[in-house]
Formats: sequence, structure tokens, C-alpha cells
Amino acid sequence: MHVLIIEDDIPLATQIGDTIEAAGDEPDYADDEALALRLCEMNRYDIVVVDSALPRCGVDVFCQRLRQAAGRPTPVLALAAESSLPCASEECGPHAFARRTVQPRDLHRQLRALMTECGCGLSQLSAGELHMDLEQGSVYCGQVPVDLAPISYRILELLVRACPGVVTRDQIEKQIWDGNPPESDAALRGHIHRLRQLLERPTARQMIRTVHGVGYQLDAAH
Repeated sequence: MHVLIIEDDIPLATQIGDTIEAAGDEPDYADDEALALRLCEMNRYDIVVVDSALPRCGVDVFCQRLRQAAGRPTPVLALAAESSLPCASEECGPHAFARRTVQPRDLHRQLRALMTECGCGLSQLSAGELHMDLEQGSVYCGQVPVDLAPISYRILELLVRACPGVVTRDQIEKQIWDGNPPESDAALRGHIHRLRQLLERPTARQMIRTVHGVGYQLDAAH
């Protein structure tokens, strides 16, 4: 998750960024509106954190400008004083408000929750030693690239996003075959078998578990 932190309180921005980085995500910083807009034009951020008191034009207008600069509906989490937490305007795209005094670890959880609520995908996904770059369409086990066919890639993405949870057969079939799977489940079992083989080569272990009667689960623990 690539996060832009827009905050002119440098110690607070650094504290938030350190927590985000410790969780395996990538922070970037801006201490004023102009720099934030330039960075959104230059880089692709998964989500933005902004001090709601910083934009002179107001948070709603600033959210619109950020998304115009980014060219896509990037979610925004605005930090505000607890006594003045406003409601997010749906017209300004996906954003929410959090207490400015929230602990960085709790803030990071809220960022993840907002991403999920907005249905916005991350450009980078990781589970243990497994890494996926959704923009490049690449997969790595540690430093070893894994070449996957399109259906295998989509199945793996579902497993990584759900990890350590279970992805049901129905969920996979809906995503891969748009709810109209082949009459036999042999097709799905064949794709899972092939995906297991490809992931086992660089790891020397089985990374996909069958949860009998339910679906499949990625075992990313090393």
C-alpha cells in the first residue's frame, strides 16, 4: 500500500509514516497543498492521509483536486479534531474522517478498512514471501519470478487478498467465470493443481491448502 501523508506537523507525520512502513507499506510525505498535488500527478497512491486543517480550500474541495491530479478516485482519510468531526460528502468521492489524536497503529487499521470499504485495490500485495505487483502483472516468491497464466494469476490474487482466510469455491467461480462455471469442477481443480506446482518450485513446499467442502487457503507462513 503506497500512502501519501499530507501533514505539516513533521513529528506527527514521521510517527504515522514509521508505523505504515513497519507494517510493510510505503509512505510518502507532503507538508503543503501544492506539493501534495504535484506528488499525486507524478505517483500512484493507494490512499491519502491529510490533516483536515491544512487545506485552505476545505477538505471536500481538496479531495476533488487530489483526485483530479491523480486521475482516479483515490480514497482519502482526513484527520480532524475530535470535537469537530464532520461527515464525509459522497459527492467528493471516497473519504472518511478520523480523530487527529488517533494512535498511528489504529490509524493504519482505519486506512486498510477504508480501502476495503471503497473496494479499491492495492497496487502491491504481499503474503509472507509471496509478492504481487498488480500494475506490472508480476509475481515473485522471494526473489524468484513466477510466470502465471491469466486465470492462475487471478486465483492467486484472490488467495493473497484473503490470506490467511479461506476463499470459497463459489467466490473463485464467480470471479473467474462470472458465476457461470464449467459443469465439472475439474477445471477449477486443474488450475489449483497447476498453481500449486508453480509456487512449490521456488519454495519447496505446498502453499495452497484445500479446505474440504469449503475452498482454498494460502499458507504464506515460512
